[in-house]
Formats: sequence, C-alpha cells, structure tokens
Amino acid sequence: MIGGDLDDAPLPAEVYVVWEGLLGVPTTRYSVKRFHSRLRWHRPRAALALYETNRAAVQALWDLWEADQRVAVVTYLPVAAVGALAERLDREHVPHTRLVVSQPRDMSRLIALLDDVARIFHGFPEHNLLYGPKGFLVPPQAPELMREVL
Repeated sequence: MIGGDLDDAPLPAEVYVVWEGLLGVPTTRYSVKRFHSRLRWHRPRAALALYETNRAAVQALWDLWEADQRVAVVTYLPVAAVGALAERLDREHVPHTRLVVSQPRDMSRLIALLDDVARIFHGFPEHNLLYGPKGFLVPPQAPELMREVL
C-alpha cells in the first residue's frame, strides 16, 4: 500500500517451470507403459512415484521465490495425475503460485500471448525452439542456471 491506497504497480513477471524433466526426473523404474498402467488402475500417486523430485531444482526455485519472483509450475501429465501432483508439490514444499496443466504446443501459444511471462524453464532438449525467446533449457543436473538467467 502506498499512502493508504492499494498499490497499482503491476505484479512482477512470472516464471514458468515445467515439472517433467526438470523438477520431476524419471527414476530407473520409469517407463511410459508402467506409468500409464498405474494411471489406468486409478493409482496416480503410484504413477508419480516413478518420478523423483530434483532437490537442487527445488532449491533453485526457493532462491527465486525469496527474491520475490512469482513461480508457476507447468505439467504435461494426464488430468488423472494432476491432483496427486498438486498434493505432492504441497507435501514436498515446492514454492509455486499455481499449477498450470497444459500440453507443449498449447503452452507455446500461451507463452506467446502473455506479457507477464519472464521465462519458461524446461528440461526437454526437443522443446528448445518451441517456446521462442522466452524458453530456456535447463538440464536437471544444472538447475542453478535458473537463477543466473533472471
């Protein structure tokens, strides 16, 4: 508040971070068949257990969060797994303002339309050109790049 009135200053730009491949890294037990089999049997938590949380990436998110950077977590998981992912993000204390459910092509269109997107960090080399100049490939083993880019 400034002078008793609500501040009209715009919110800082938001950073989007893709969960798959950066925050959630597939374990050695992961396979597409195994993942979808567990979803088909209505076991989304068991399906997500095939991913391990990248603790270094979560720490990098905390550093951004403490620097007053808004963070949205993006997932390309099937809708059946989204509720379990939201619970897991809360349980593991991953800082984020919201969870965005999308698909890579839809996300690339959304990123192009939104002015308040600073970057979208992802761990997919095949998505390098998909997000345009706002996209940034972050290898799961080097999440500190997120802090350096902003």
